[in-house]
Amino acid sequence: MAGTAGKALAGVVVAALASALTVFGYGFVRQGTDGLGEASALAARGRTADGIVLARSERTGPQGSRTERIEVRFTTGDGREYRFEQGGDAAVGATVPVHYEAGHPETASLNSAATGRFLSGMLLFIGLALMVLTPVLLLLPARTVLRGAVRAIRRRRPPADRDRRQAARPGRGRTATARR
Repeated sequence: MAGTAGKALAGVVVAALASALTVFGYGFVRQGTDGLGEASALAARGRTADGIVLARSERTGPQGSRTERIEVRFTTGDGREYRFEQGGDAAVGATVPVHYEAGHPETASLNSAATGRFLSGMLLFIGLALMVLTPVLLLLPARTVLRGAVRAIRRRRPPADRDRRQAARPGRGRTATARR
C-alpha cells in the first residue's frame, strides 16, 4: 500500500508543478505582450538622441552576482537635459544612442525598439511554451501514474468486496452461464 500512496503523491506533485509552471507561463505572456506594446509605441513615437556616459559602477546582487551599470546624460530636442542609469559596459565619455518616447524622456533606454521587440517576443514565446507544453509533458505521465495507482488499489481489495461492487452495477453482475 505504501508504493501506491507514493505513486499517488508523485502524481499530485507533478500536477502541482505543472500548474505552477503554467502560471509562470501566463506571467511571461503578459510581460511579453506589454513589452511588445511598449516597443511598438517607441517605434511609432520614438526619438533618438546622443548620450554621453558619465560614470560606470558595479553592483553586487544576491549570491555575489555583479552587474555593470552606466550613467548616461542626454539632451532632448527641446533642450532639456536628462540622466538615467542602465546596465551597460560603455566607457566613460563614450557617445551612445539613447532611445525615448516623444514627450516622455523618462522612458529613455539604450535599447532600441527592435531590441525591445526581440526580447519581448522571446518572453512571449517562452510563456506560451510553458502554458501549452508543460501540462502536456507533465500531466500525461502523471495520468499514467495515477491510473496505475488506482488499478493497484483495486487489485488489493478483498474479492468479496469486488464481487459485491460488480453485482451492484447494472449489466456487470452476470455469471458466466448467464452470458451464453
